[in-house]
Amino acid sequence: MKHSEDNESKHTEETNEPSRFETFIYYFDIFYRVVKALVIMLVVVLLVGGSLGAGAAIGYFASLVHGNEIPEHEEMVQQINDFNQTSTMFYAGGEVVSDLRADLMRTPVPLSDISNNLVDAIIATEDEYFFDHDGIVPKAVARALVQDLGESGNATGGSTLTQQLIKQQIIGGEVSHERKANEILLAMRIENHLDKEDILEAYLNVSPFGRNNKGQNIAGVEEAAQGIFGVSASEVTVPQAAFIAGLPQRPNIFSPYTNTGQIKEDHELGLRRQREVLFRMHREGMITAEEYQEALDYDITQDFLNREELNYEDMSYVYDLGVEEAERILYRQALERDGITREDLEENPELAEEYREQVRYNVRNRGYEIHTTIDRDIHRAMEQTAREYQNELGASQTLTWVDDDGNEQSLELPVQMAGSLIDNETGRVLGFIGGRDYEVSQFNRAFRNRRSSGSVIKPLLTYGPAIDQNIITPASIIPDTEVEVRDTWQNGAWTYHTPTNVGPTTNDWITARQSLVESKNIAAIKVNSEMTQQEVDLEAYIRRMGIPEAGIASNEFNNATLPIGGMSGGPTPIELTSAFSAIGNNGMHAEAHVIERIVNSEGDVVYEHESQQTEVWTPESNYLLLDMLRDVHTEGTATGTMEQLNFESDWFSKTGTSNNRADIWYLGGTPQVTFGTWIGYDNQNLTLRDDFNIHPSRRNRNMWARIMNAVHEVNPDIIGVGENHSRPDGITEDSVIQATGMKAGQVETPGGNSFRYSSSTHTELFKSDNVPGPTVYDFAIGATDDELSDFWGERRSSDDDDSSDSSDSNSDDSDDSDEENSSEETNEEPEADEEDSSSEESSSDDSGSSSNNSSSDDSGSSNGNGNESSSDNGASNGNDNESSSDNGASNGNDNASSSDNGASNGNDNASSSDNGASDGSDNASSSDNGAFEEESVDDSDPETQSPEVTEPEDAEEDDENEEEDIDGD
Repeated sequence: MKHSEDNESKHTEETNEPSRFETFIYYFDIFYRVVKALVIMLVVVLLVGGSLGAGAAIGYFASLVHGNEIPEHEEMVQQINDFNQTSTMFYAGGEVVSDLRADLMRTPVPLSDISNNLVDAIIATEDEYFFDHDGIVPKAVARALVQDLGESGNATGGSTLTQQLIKQQIIGGEVSHERKANEILLAMRIENHLDKEDILEAYLNVSPFGRNNKGQNIAGVEEAAQGIFGVSASEVTVPQAAFIAGLPQRPNIFSPYTNTGQIKEDHELGLRRQREVLFRMHREGMITAEEYQEALDYDITQDFLNREELNYEDMSYVYDLGVEEAERILYRQALERDGITREDLEENPELAEEYREQVRYNVRNRGYEIHTTIDRDIHRAMEQTAREYQNELGASQTLTWVDDDGNEQSLELPVQMAGSLIDNETGRVLGFIGGRDYEVSQFNRAFRNRRSSGSVIKPLLTYGPAIDQNIITPASIIPDTEVEVRDTWQNGAWTYHTPTNVGPTTNDWITARQSLVESKNIAAIKVNSEMTQQEVDLEAYIRRMGIPEAGIASNEFNNATLPIGGMSGGPTPIELTSAFSAIGNNGMHAEAHVIERIVNSEGDVVYEHESQQTEVWTPESNYLLLDMLRDVHTEGTATGTMEQLNFESDWFSKTGTSNNRADIWYLGGTPQVTFGTWIGYDNQNLTLRDDFNIHPSRRNRNMWARIMNAVHEVNPDIIGVGENHSRPDGITEDSVIQATGMKAGQVETPGGNSFRYSSSTHTELFKSDNVPGPTVYDFAIGATDDELSDFWGERRSSDDDDSSDSSDSNSDDSDDSDEENSSEETNEEPEADEEDSSSEESSSDDSGSSSNNSSSDDSGSSNGNGNESSSDNGASNGNDNESSSDNGASNGNDNASSSDNGASNGNDNASSSDNGASDGSDNASSSDNGAFEEESVDDSDPETQSPEVTEPEDAEEDDENEEEDIDGD
């Protein structure tokens, strides 16, 4: 090959071989094309996905606001500037009780009268982009949404000032996506119609800022500045402005004041929030570094105003009760609406307070109509009568004690009273008496005062259940003989004591009817013991008639003296009256209530009471109990009471007196209504005496009769004049042997012998399915073997001889004692409405004679006897008998217990405890929740400022450190 050709060939090969640069370009081009295609695909996917997501979000947003009416521009502006809507309370007949006085204090001021320090602090804290956005900040909304979806515990919120204003003034604070969507929509709409300055001014005048130094809720920066620092909003300093600006996030938590206006002990949360506001002001360039440090170093607590008293006019028990009950109802509704559980509140106690404060604000400022059950004319007649005759309740007593500094203090306490009138069928409270004078004491004793029930509990806890369980009939025999009950656990063994009646133990074998009519303590204890042995659920009966745990605690049903009033707390007058109303309603209980319905500002009924009835016991059992209680005011402890009435009706009634005459009760009912009254001193260590030579039980019943006459004069139809309790078909009359309460027949003795027994008979009422059969050997309730042996030993031969002479005497067990108890003279009826230990005072009859440790009526005296001792569950034990004679004295003895500050004067073997409770108070407890719950409301009375005065500052502390009461009727 030629050389030239060879060179040409090499050149051609070199020319055809690609260079490294060309190779790089080649592969880069391929990579670029692939990446480009992927990017294009990703963009397409994102665009499509974003469009789909945006479409879904828009669709979801549209679904949330769909159907909601968008207010017109003028309406929105009006709502934004409508700071308050007056709420009103009404009587049952539609008459106005009062417009609700909003404790929310607000003084609107123009933006020009608000310090720039405050404006800057609010904007820096709540909405730093306020002057830039159009009502919402999208990224803030997105952040809040992500936190919500992720259930973040550190939510930062996404609301602008405009959104907060919409929430406060137009749509409310409900927690839901629908509300939030409407909030966003309306915020953008309002920004199109109002200037930024108008929105800011409205926000500064509307927002809540906690409480002032009077305990009032405050809104608006002017009230905040005046109520916390005593300066106007135009004069606040930088530290003051920062403190105020931090309050709207959690107004009552960061507030320096309690709901009574007291300065809190701990301000750390509020001060921490103030420091955060100052930092944001500095970050936004609103204050210099020097101003920032100076504000941090300033002690803002020195500027807090001291507490000031708040005095309201034209207040009343009805007003207070109506507001309290409306708040309780709406509070529960709010918790249920938002799904807040008891566990949530226990984990976060501040949450409950926030809900209460919001409800409290709404009730007073959102234009509610609160309709009560209270009949205006009846209620006024009741209160007017109580005021007119209040001095006849008894004489005031002076309570003395030594304070922590060793100085002797004293306080004069009048005899107080409470009462309530309830419609049996519906539970509507028609009228009530909260105290003798609202201007003197605002404490509502009818609904909040927990006291020992005395004998009033006997038909509810003992005789009613025993009849219902077929354990007794009205003719059943109960020996009035000594009984021993278990007391306390000491040194590895139980101790026992022997309760007694007010008068001496008679050893008579009397009927259940007579035992209830004369209110024998021993009989009630024996019947209760029999039910305990048969495992009768007595608590279920008590709960069905509306008495809550706070009235009688569950652990007290094991207390042998509970049937005579041995309890640590006790029911309120409204609870006891409500329980008794079931007797007038054929054994059906309807919950007592004072709020009929609540209507919001739009006219929508947000609450309406639904009356529901619960069967306590059968109509037949109820009628037997009712018929026995008819005899209480005809031949028993309330003799002569109904003779004072200006009308007639078919009454059932019961008296009651607690240990040392601390509490006196009387309850009476017709087929339509039940009315109960209580009298006593606010301090249970003070005992009621025979003032004006009249027994306190008589004084209470005199007042009861006067009030019922006043009610009758106003509205006779409401009482049920002339109506009778209907007898159920399941009630029959039959004759039984008077001595055994059963029929004649062959009696088998424990030894295997038998004999026929018959004796004098009488006619009694029975349930058709529980007519007594032939007499059995152990027929008597609570009789011992020895007592039964003695009974039959005395009667076998004589009764066999006289059996042919038995007759239907229809005597109802009348004897000399009954004749003594039949006086119908107003001032000469028997008064034994007290427990054995109540005879600590000497009192004289009209003839001038007196006897130590006795109580007397106008013509005679009766001496109590008993041995008080407390039970293993902390309730005091005592005795109760409401039978006594007009002209005779029944003698006994008394071993009384008193507290170191008590006004209870015993005579023999007096013992004391340092807290006024009887011996052995192992598990004493009391609380206040009730039908009417409460919520903790601070409405303490000046009478409670002594540590010895028992009128509670809080309903849950009603009976702490007081002598535990025993029935003494």
